[in-house]
Amino acid sequence: MQKYSRAKNIIDTAEKIGLVIEKICGALCVFCFAAMTMVAILGVFFRYVMQSPFMWTEEVARYLLVWLGFTAVSIALRQDKHIKVEVLAGFVPLIVIKLMSYVVDVFMAIFFIVLLWQGYLMTVNNIMTASTFQISMAWVLAAVPVAAALALVQLFLNMIKKIFAGFVPKSEIKGNIAKEKIS
Repeated sequence: MQKYSRAKNIIDTAEKIGLVIEKICGALCVFCFAAMTMVAILGVFFRYVMQSPFMWTEEVARYLLVWLGFTAVSIALRQDKHIKVEVLAGFVPLIVIKLMSYVVDVFMAIFFIVLLWQGYLMTVNNIMTASTFQISMAWVLAAVPVAAALALVQLFLNMIKKIFAGFVPKSEIKGNIAKEKIS
C-alpha cells in the first residue's frame, strides 16, 4: 500500500484539480445557458407580443452560445466524452491501444496549443465592435484562447492520471474515485 502512495497522491491531486476546473466551467456553462434562454425569451416576447423588438437580444444570445460551447470543451475533455473512433480497439493488443491513446493526446495537445495561440492573436488583433453594443469583439473572441487553455490543462491532468495509473493497482484508483463521488 505504501509503495503506491506517491503515484496515488499524484492521481488524486490531478483528479481534484480537474474536478474544480470542471465545476467552474460547468457553472459558467449553466450561467451562459440560463442567460441565453432568458435573453431569447425576452427577444421573442418583445418582438411578437409587444411588437417592439429589442435589437440586441439575438446578438447577445449568439455570444453567450459561443462562450457556452467553447467552455464546454474542457468539460467534455475531462469526462472523455469527445467523439472517437474505437473500431481498432477489438483488433489490436492492449499495448497498441495505450500507445495510440498517448499519440492522440499529443495530437490534441498540438491542436489546442495552435488554437490557443491563434485565438490569442485573433483576440488581441481584433478591431471590431459588436453591432448593437459598442463593446469590443475581443470579449467574444476571448472564448477561443480561454477554452483552449482550459482544455490544455484538462488534457495535461488526464495524461498525468493515465501515466501514473500504470503504477497503482486499479482497485486502489477506482475505490478512491468512488469514495470522492459519494461524498
